Amino acid sequence: MIGHHQEKEQMVTIEWAPLSAADLPAIADLARRCLAHDGGLPATTSPSFLERRYAAGPGVGAYAGGRLVACAAARPAGQATAVTGLVDPAHRGRGLGSGLLDRLADGPVRLETESLTPEADALFRARGFRRTFAEDVLRRDLARPLPDAPLPRELAVEEWSPATEELFHAAYSASFADRPGFPGWSRQEWVDWLVDDEFLPGCSLVARTADGAAAGFVACAEGFLIQVGAVPSWRRRGLARALAVAALGRMRAAGATEVFLDVNENNPASAALFRGLGFEPVARRARYES
Repeated sequence: MIGHHQEKEQMVTIEWAPLSAADLPAIADLARRCLAHDGGLPATTSPSFLERRYAAGPGVGAYAGGRLVACAAARPAGQATAVTGLVDPAHRGRGLGSGLLDRLADGPVRLETESLTPEADALFRARGFRRTFAEDVLRRDLARPLPDAPLPRELAVEEWSPATEELFHAAYSASFADRPGFPGWSRQEWVDWLVDDEFLPGCSLVARTADGAAAGFVACAEGFLIQVGAVPSWRRRGLARALAVAALGRMRAAGATEVFLDVNENNPASAALFRGLGFEPVARRARYES
């Protein structure tokens, strides 16, 4: 059980205390300060995201002058414990990250970060954790002009609907089956993962050939490009680029001013595609395991 105690660091008194649901507003303020400094996805400061990360298991907070300046929480993750934390940029370099790990990193642990910094990477590695996953978060300002990227004339494009759901899944499966770690999800598993309250069916498009075969797809949520793929026979023909531009145009027409996406660090082809469309890296998400 985490108990109250105090310690002084560089003339600043730090009080450690357990987190509770009542701390979520303070956690949200801390998350916004970290986002402004480190970059990343705005969604990581949303109430629903923070509740999933910081109210699903035991947590600990560090307070300076009554203000939350660091926090972390643990939650079950299979055979391991997933730990997520935040340290106020104004209080870094004072051992708060180590203090969080000392209080929560026990047994098999998976550390998760939404905006990896060099200092966090060094701390995690020094504590014996190895990085097992990383992806870059990219952002595009939709006020900037979109490039010209026409869809191939021999393809027809349709929006997401119950009637096209199966075609979307076929495009998804064929596009990503050769990627490392492809989960091989069934149609229902993929749809359950993809579709939520923020999903944008009118901006999610699937391309098919004249005989009805899937050629590629793009799936979108509010302010986010979730997935873009082209089946192997349609790669290097500009299809993924054209679908992405078409989706971005629809999102802008619907009122979006910016769009984010993430690209795995071992997928340089996709990174090059999106950089060519005007996306710029703003953060790196990562996972470490003991």
